[in-house]
Amino acid sequence: MRVGMRAAGAVGAATVAVVALLAGSGTSTAGQRAADALPPRAADPGGPAAPDGAAASRRATAGAAGTSGTAGTSGTAGPGKAAERQPFLVREDQFSPANAFIRPDAITYDLARIPAGAGITVARRATRHGTTVWLRVRGLLPDRTYGAHVHTRPCGGRPGDAGPHYQHRRDPRQPSTDPRHANPRNEVWLDVTTDAAGRGGAVSRHGWTFRPGGAGSVVLHERATRTGQGHAGAAGARLGCFTVPLSGG
Repeated sequence: MRVGMRAAGAVGAATVAVVALLAGSGTSTAGQRAADALPPRAADPGGPAAPDGAAASRRATAGAAGTSGTAGTSGTAGPGKAAERQPFLVREDQFSPANAFIRPDAITYDLARIPAGAGITVARRATRHGTTVWLRVRGLLPDRTYGAHVHTRPCGGRPGDAGPHYQHRRDPRQPSTDPRHANPRNEVWLDVTTDAAGRGGAVSRHGWTFRPGGAGSVVLHERATRTGQGHAGAAGARLGCFTVPLSGG
């Protein structure tokens, strides 16, 4: 069962902690791993159990600082406007197969490498000056590197439904394998290496914001992302996908 989006005046404890973290964050290179970038998973709020194995999803969006009871301010949509209305976004879910009775936001396409019930949390801070995206995973295979990137479309029943990598400056040739476009400065790379318990995290920071409606998911791949000519951005099969409206559109 999905828990509805909460307004700024009703944000849960986990979200408040993430918002405080984001507000106090410094700068670092894109793609830096940060296993402790997000707080430990808090207990799920009360409510009926998820039917037929559908994963519970906690969604929370904090509006502009000092705003209570709304998800942000109003205004004409334009470049960066969606980010200004919802500067903080936190989504959490547990992976389930695409054929679950109610399709989850977090889908596993490979139960051996992303087990059902494994968890994922994505947080985003967006301002007119730039964007930071955090990823945290738990319950994955231990001591393994997964490639991870922001993709353009929401997840679907097939791995390819999420579309290509989001690119700030779009490569006219797709699929993009040119390092001038497929790189961690022009895309959002969140490669994560798990610990012995299957937990891990990553963070990526950029001096630009997502185009409205242009970034719809985070995809986990089978191996670390490659950087060489003709292979840049490649990370093998898509093992799982988490629908997150990162661009706010």
